[in-house]
Amino acid sequence: MHAALSPAVRGSLTSALAAQRHSGRLPAASAAVARAGGVAWAGADGVVGTSGEAVGPEHAFRVGSITKTMVAVAVMRLVEAGAVALEDDVGMHLPDAPAPGATLAHVLSHTAGLPAEPDGPWWERAGGRSWEQVTRHSTLTPPGDRFHYSNIGFAVLGRLLEVVHGQPWDAVLRDGVWLPLGMTSTGRVPTGPDVTGYAVHPHADLVHAEPVPGYAAMGAAGEVWSTPSDLARFGSWLVASGPRGAWSADDDELVLPVAARRRMCTPRVLRDEPDAAWTAAYGLGVMVWDSERGSGDPVGAAREAETEEEAAHRRRRTAGHGGSVPGFQAGLRADTATGDVVAMCVSSTAGAYDPVALLDVLDAAEPWTPPGEDDGVAAETLDLAGTWYWGPAPFTLRVRRDGLLELTARGGRGTVFAPSREPGAWVGVEGGYWLGETLRPVERDGRTVALDVGTFCFTRSPYAPEADLPGGPDPDGWRPLPTR
Repeated sequence: MHAALSPAVRGSLTSALAAQRHSGRLPAASAAVARAGGVAWAGADGVVGTSGEAVGPEHAFRVGSITKTMVAVAVMRLVEAGAVALEDDVGMHLPDAPAPGATLAHVLSHTAGLPAEPDGPWWERAGGRSWEQVTRHSTLTPPGDRFHYSNIGFAVLGRLLEVVHGQPWDAVLRDGVWLPLGMTSTGRVPTGPDVTGYAVHPHADLVHAEPVPGYAAMGAAGEVWSTPSDLARFGSWLVASGPRGAWSADDDELVLPVAARRRMCTPRVLRDEPDAAWTAAYGLGVMVWDSERGSGDPVGAAREAETEEEAAHRRRRTAGHGGSVPGFQAGLRADTATGDVVAMCVSSTAGAYDPVALLDVLDAAEPWTPPGEDDGVAAETLDLAGTWYWGPAPFTLRVRRDGLLELTARGGRGTVFAPSREPGAWVGVEGGYWLGETLRPVERDGRTVALDVGTFCFTRSPYAPEADLPGGPDPDGWRPLPTR
């Protein structure tokens, strides 16, 4: 695994970005792709502003609510340090906060019941609110009742960072998140060149410059500026994508342990929209999507011949966040299975853009294949792959591109396992019945004859006699059932 992309692939990404800018009528569009933990491509198309200067990958955009994920990381750092707990009521740390009876986990997952926006004029154009103004709001629903996206909730979390650390929330992010991750182009205000944000007239080729006010106490909900390259680095770190796989010890303790990052990316609540499929969820400051790779792409015609592994991989689970403030939109999407990441920023209030389409371009140019020994997967890990049987039911255990194991039944999404601290064992880290449970290979005479998965016994053939079956095998073995 490495971050290098061929010139042809880089050219395809550049062309796809330009096509999106023109079709979306976007004054400027910039994007970056990361693979194996490093930025593999960055490109930009359009103009910075009325001067006509060409936009480049070094230009910063306001990234809106992607700020929330960065703030959530800083809150999780407090959790890891023992300064706060996710189960703490907000009022324990901020007695004057709205929704004092909601937990920090409720606020991080938008289930505290707080309103989406503060009272008064459109704050994203007119300017933010003071903390005193934020405290005047009350809940719309009981905490934990349902998902309701709330900018006010992240104003509360920004205030929490300031009270605990004794410095502004953006200083906390600068010292604890941005600089350690090499995000030198990220800040509450631009740290280098930046672009102008516009509203584009829907019926004419005209633009209207949008104001860029300060957001005061609402800043933690969406005030950060960044570049796609910085965001792609952040996304790679968030899903722990590195040269040796998602659970490499190299960066386990960098800013936040991998286990805590996994916790952030675990869906907690569905985003339930009327007459829409459940394809999106929210974790702890992280949005999670489930979609189909390359919908409508030409490879779909070949799906009748695909293997079970390929069918399972056709679905794409991504983690990250979207962002939108007047004049700017941004998207950060990290494929949780492959570790590929895309970040895209545009200078338009409402123009259409699709960052995941760039991941589809990458997939089409360099199709996914299951890893082999050449990819650095240990031989003992590969020996675990294949078909296993829980009783008579077949399951497939495959080695993912990131080196993790995924156990599925009949091609459906199952549980993903990462190496455990227990030697030779694995622990469930994503979804499925065995989340948090342990997978242990059972050896006999130097070979693996069974898997103990949270006490469930899996064998290489249905009720294989060489395994120590709980309850024992049928002494007569498999035999025909008499008929009448």
